[in-house]
Amino acid sequence: MKIMVCGKGGSGKTVLSILMAKALLEKFKVYIIDSDESNTLLPIFLGVNPPKPLIEYVGGKREEEDFERMEPDIVKALSTARKGIKLGLLPSEYMATSKDGIGLITIGKVKEYGEGCACPFNVLTRILLGNLSLERDEVVLIDTDAGVEHIGRKIEEVSDGILTVIDPTAESIEIALTLREVAEKLGKRFWAIANKVTDNIRDLLIEAAASMGLNIDGLVRFDRELYISCLRREPLKAGNALLDVEKIVKEKILPAIVRG
Repeated sequence: MKIMVCGKGGSGKTVLSILMAKALLEKFKVYIIDSDESNTLLPIFLGVNPPKPLIEYVGGKREEEDFERMEPDIVKALSTARKGIKLGLLPSEYMATSKDGIGLITIGKVKEYGEGCACPFNVLTRILLGNLSLERDEVVLIDTDAGVEHIGRKIEEVSDGILTVIDPTAESIEIALTLREVAEKLGKRFWAIANKVTDNIRDLLIEAAASMGLNIDGLVRFDRELYISCLRREPLKAGNALLDVEKIVKEKILPAIVRG
């Protein structure tokens, strides 16, 4: 299954992607695809050295139109099996693996002033996801760029589900509603998970979401230990947040994966 982890900037997509991956490891081989062109912290939080960006493997960043035109050549370059691309067979320098076995693939990052938009990264993400050949015991989590840029690139079409991370803001609820609409149109699974939830905001957040027509599928409590490890740029340490994510995965995500 390929699950996109989406939401507004700062909602906690990267952190929840890692915690979800840890929760899924008991039953699956888990990969995280980092398709966020700006945030560089995922390898640090996962405790690995950054892998080479996949964009380099296909010849580097080009104009968006060139990537669209070159899709057959890109698929051929990435494919190691007749049925499509297998992440586990990519050259080792393009895959970092954490101590607990989570694989990390990075699409690419905007690094220089004036280098142009991130559109080619989104195109490459769509090509990769659309041609993946997954085994039954493999799950891919896609840590997306902030907001809804990926909607314009139709990346949702080549995923199996959309998980939206909500923080205690009206903006994040609005984005979740947009993503739910996309999921419904495409017939994709959809989950809305509230993050950084404190006792004094819990009921207000649920009420605000409900008033806008959004049902929240799970709550992840604010975790001081997690917050500090992020601030210190260390591999993630989590207490309550990990327990909450494990519960959400068990009750909401696993059943969907098992159903296929």
